[in-house]
Amino acid sequence: MIVWLENSILTKASISFRRLERTDFPLLQEWLSAPHVAAWWNEQLDLPGVEAKYGPRADGTEPTHMFVIEQEVRPIGWIQWYLWSDYPEHAAQLGAEPTSAGIDLAIGELSMTGLGLGPTAIREFVRRVVFSNSEVRAVVSDPQENNLRSLRAFEKAGFNVVRPVRITGEGCRRQVVRLDRSDIAPR
Repeated sequence: MIVWLENSILTKASISFRRLERTDFPLLQEWLSAPHVAAWWNEQLDLPGVEAKYGPRADGTEPTHMFVIEQEVRPIGWIQWYLWSDYPEHAAQLGAEPTSAGIDLAIGELSMTGLGLGPTAIREFVRRVVFSNSEVRAVVSDPQENNLRSLRAFEKAGFNVVRPVRITGEGCRRQVVRLDRSDIAPR
């Protein structure tokens, strides 16, 4: 039996990211439909719906950059990032500066939840991918306030909870979380 420790070298080394491809759409649809993901993403999409929404991201024609999270080369979820300057209305509600980025993710494989992979994926993705863009000064995200698993993952990854917010047109409250570039320990 393998026991995964959140901060273990093995766990960090075993998490990798690759660009989402159209061939991943059936798996993405499966993940979006999984009860533990659907509770927060609320996107019950059939395969044509996944194609319509996520095709432009996979093609690189939208400003959201989508990746598959792999653990030991096994796809376990997805993560995406974007510049808040590309989504100014949402950014303004969060207080996110134009030089900040946002991220969203889900561990789609239920058997891989609760193992500390979420915080590791967030931390390593921000370090390796998002902050590789030298213009990004901070990462700001907004998980739903009652999504305690997501909030804990962001906190364990080094994010600070800034404040609650209600996004226009949504019925739920969210928590703004933030990680500044200066808060990332150098390697």
